[in-house]
Amino acid sequence: MQKQRLHYVRKNENMAASGDFFMIRKIFTLLSCLVCILSGCDEKKASGKIRFGTCADYPPFEYYENSELKGFEIDVARLVAKEMGAEAEFEDMHFSSILASLQNDALDAAISTFASNPERRKNFDLSRCYYSESIASVYMKDEPHRNADEMVGIKVASQLGSTMEMWAKANVTRAQLITMDTNGQIIEALKAGHVDCVLVDSVQAQYFCNVNAELAYNIVAKSDEGYAIIFKKHSPLREKVNTILKKLEQNGELKKLMKKWQLLEE
Repeated sequence: MQKQRLHYVRKNENMAASGDFFMIRKIFTLLSCLVCILSGCDEKKASGKIRFGTCADYPPFEYYENSELKGFEIDVARLVAKEMGAEAEFEDMHFSSILASLQNDALDAAISTFASNPERRKNFDLSRCYYSESIASVYMKDEPHRNADEMVGIKVASQLGSTMEMWAKANVTRAQLITMDTNGQIIEALKAGHVDCVLVDSVQAQYFCNVNAELAYNIVAKSDEGYAIIFKKHSPLREKVNTILKKLEQNGELKKLMKKWQLLEE
């Protein structure tokens, strides 16, 4: 009987010890998860890469030259990633599909002349703005459409999902609004006579007019919303990127990039 009782006591002690072990392991696992969440670590960051979604048809912000991806925002993303000790990777896709890919975790961030507007701020986390721009109308020189009042009974084109589309819906109500996937497409439609004018930002308008002598442009609105990097809601990247963008603004690196891409006067 004594031996039986001793065996029972030892068995209970072993079970208690086993329970303590599993409890300690559970606590350790929870603490590890908490540290991971607070530090923003996940498989993507562990690889040392940050995946940016972009639409590379928007010189001088993002475009291809001799199969090389380049542009102002490409440089901004690479500089931000470098400051974080990571490498920027880019997924080139249709502008209208970038935010859906971000929402589905196919991307870590989006950078593609995304204006910081209330609708986007409602559904995503946005960084501080790193650049502000105006909206311009581009048209054939011999058929000018310089402002919203002149856009009556005509076909006006913009990129699908862009700030220009939103502006046109609110301000160009007596024209037929046509949207396309890329700005290259709307410029080609303009040159082919399929639309009467297109809406882009002023820097891109200047670029398109420089390479197409038959085109001209006019500023139609000053944007109150600067460009921002976009993240999924509650992304730990947002605050880190904001800190870096503030640093790059204060130390003059952002201004250097703007001058490099002729977004500022020398």
